[in-house]
Amino acid sequence: MARPVTAFVDGRAVDVAPGETLLQAALRQGLDFPHRCRVGACATCRCRLVEGRVRSLTETRYVLEDDELDRGVILACQSVPVGDVRVELEPAATRARRAPAPWRPPAAPADTRRPARLADFLKYSLFHGVGLVAAAALVAGGAWISAGLLAIVAFYVVGDALCGDDTATPEYARPQPLTLQLWLALPLVALVSFAATWSVSSGDPLGFGALVERWTGFDALAAREATTLGHHVSAWLLTGLMIGMVGTIPAHELVHRTWDPVSQAIGRGLLAFSFDTVFAIEHVYGHHRHVATRDDPATAPRGRSVYRHVLLSTWRGNSSAWRIETRRLRRRGHGPLHWRNAVLRGHLVSLALVAAAWAMGGAVAAAFFVACGLLGKALLEIVNYMEHYGLARDPRGPVMPRHSWNTNRRLSSWSTFNLTRHSHHHAQGEAPFHELRPLPDAPTMVAGYLTTILLTLVPPLWRRLMAPKLAEWDRNHATADERRLAAEAVEA
Repeated sequence: MARPVTAFVDGRAVDVAPGETLLQAALRQGLDFPHRCRVGACATCRCRLVEGRVRSLTETRYVLEDDELDRGVILACQSVPVGDVRVELEPAATRARRAPAPWRPPAAPADTRRPARLADFLKYSLFHGVGLVAAAALVAGGAWISAGLLAIVAFYVVGDALCGDDTATPEYARPQPLTLQLWLALPLVALVSFAATWSVSSGDPLGFGALVERWTGFDALAAREATTLGHHVSAWLLTGLMIGMVGTIPAHELVHRTWDPVSQAIGRGLLAFSFDTVFAIEHVYGHHRHVATRDDPATAPRGRSVYRHVLLSTWRGNSSAWRIETRRLRRRGHGPLHWRNAVLRGHLVSLALVAAAWAMGGAVAAAFFVACGLLGKALLEIVNYMEHYGLARDPRGPVMPRHSWNTNRRLSSWSTFNLTRHSHHHAQGEAPFHELRPLPDAPTMVAGYLTTILLTLVPPLWRRLMAPKLAEWDRNHATADERRLAAEAVEA
């Protein structure tokens, strides 16, 4: 049995349960401890370790400065005491400057709160069903590929229009199956990518086509040979959509779990399919700190087209991730080309996937896989574009629900693990997806996710639809400083 541990926070004794972080223990016992994100990304909960040892759940060198590390500063939200410890908080005046009061969600209406039922778990399996349909269409070949693509697009566009909003907030007493559903995205995106690469290969890698025929009686190899160029274009679009949806969306949730090495590894593995493992660095330690400011590569100012944004955000996001990672390595005494560089290791995983595609079908298969992965990456940047388009925030202030566009469309919510509840996600970054609230008063997107993605692709239509939304945001949500910052950032 673990020995009870006591943490002395500015002299006040706090009992720490086994495996509990300093911040969790302090808040449980009513201590006014500064905090915001609780995932080790914002550094609001910094404090100085005066005595004792702690086990860090994440890499604090991503967010703490050199002088802070030298002085023994730690992140309370990521520090589990190893024996009794003594810590000191920053002076109250310094804390007030650094950390405005964090936003906390209002209580959910009583009619939306209830214990989770089986259906509340199964609804997130819709995501896996769509991925399996895509894989089946790719194997079936020919017109089935285009039919699968059109069916999936119609399912989300029409379904979101007809099925209304999901405002339920079930309480999951045992959320572990939800994590398993996220983890299962890795074999699913691997299956879809394999099927897509096989569909353009000249041979029969791993005897896959023969295996399909033996099990089902369907001649997949003949169907593949009859697939025309137009249907191969559909295969590219379908696979890119699945890499962005089946790969990036669960990866987004998993890389936020900075304390869980398994989720982190699976999340980075998913991102490797879109050549975007740097997302695990820049999104958590860059985007969430700078969202809706000029320092955030993922926030698009008013007037910028989605095509320009995809290019700019990709370049600036990768540059930001490199700076963040090399700074972390420098603080550990390593150079930028050290084997611990997570940017380089992530790109090596992506390169290994390209090599696997080459082994399956040569240069054509490798090029097709690369094209699908890049489309998946572009899809992520389109989603970034529509989630924060035209919004602005004073960098000195806290992140609030008004700094993200939200939607509660039912099918979008179920298929994206509540990514649609983006306003709550940014305002309270530590909340897992199943605890995110619908926040009906948050700024609202023009439609569900896939519908909005399609609308961004027509810039004149997008600007016309967003004009009243932005005017409403200026009028009902923004502060005077935010209206000024938004106007200064406009691109012609």
